[in-house]
Amino acid sequence: MTLALTALAVAAAIAAALTWPVRALAFKLGAVAQPGGRRIHQKPTAQAGGLAIYIGFWAALFLLVRPLPHGVVGMFIGSLVLLVICLVDDIKNLPAVPRLFGQLAVAIVAYYGGVRIEGLTSPLSAFSGGYHYIPLDWLSAPLTILWIMGITNAMNWLDGLDGLVAGVAAMAGLTVMVGAGTTGSPFVAIAGGAVAGSCLGFLPFNFNPAKIFMGDTGAMFLGYILACISVIGPFKSTTAIAVLVPLLVLGVPIFDTTTAIARRLREGRSPLSADRGHIHHRLIDSGMTVRQAVLFIYLLTGILCLVALALWRWRYGGNV
Repeated sequence: MTLALTALAVAAAIAAALTWPVRALAFKLGAVAQPGGRRIHQKPTAQAGGLAIYIGFWAALFLLVRPLPHGVVGMFIGSLVLLVICLVDDIKNLPAVPRLFGQLAVAIVAYYGGVRIEGLTSPLSAFSGGYHYIPLDWLSAPLTILWIMGITNAMNWLDGLDGLVAGVAAMAGLTVMVGAGTTGSPFVAIAGGAVAGSCLGFLPFNFNPAKIFMGDTGAMFLGYILACISVIGPFKSTTAIAVLVPLLVLGVPIFDTTTAIARRLREGRSPLSADRGHIHHRLIDSGMTVRQAVLFIYLLTGILCLVALALWRWRYGGNV
């Protein structure tokens, strides 16, 4: 747990130190979010701030983890490819389809690099003395790829208000850090700490009124990393609670994405079409301020994270 806390501190310091230089770079590259349309900010704002989050996360891991566990190299290569795609998107505003194919490519890279969901368990296993494990065999690849793409998109679609994704991802990272740190998964605890730290280092610049946005460079990266570490960590174990924990931790973005897709299909539109129907839009339209909406979603995420940790402790004991 000490290394995980160190990773949190290192990632936070690096992300905080790099955010202002990244902001200047974003303006030079043209990675600037203009006001108007579905966006609620009032003046041009630098984006691609996720570059600071990316460097903070990987710097902390490479400094503190030796040797690198199986699957991490594939995860890193995939994240690097995703970073390039998202940086281009933050500058040029790519259409949805190329981004989707990019997500598919990096999910495949992660899978063949060793990030895999190899089996599922019955939910009834949580309430029995044993477990009922079902190996996925050939279904492992499509399910893993779907999971990574789904969470990557979920975090990206949630990124609509100042500080929203940074705060949600920080809480998810802290939950993973505590859960993994108490169940003998040191790498995942360190990775969770690095996610939380990089987000917390960036958040003071990103909270309303934001001086910089993380852009797709940050939101997709955080979704990708959280999806990967939940697969290679203690949540990969053959228990039903292990399956429920990441679903609860990422419950808000998963719910938001699921309802968005269902709504668009019901209306006869493409599931990739943009609209103002996401949970944060609805909260703003109900009369909340940006800060109130963000804090409300923080509250929901915090409750789900506490439930996840309570389930983890109930099933495994320990000091969670």
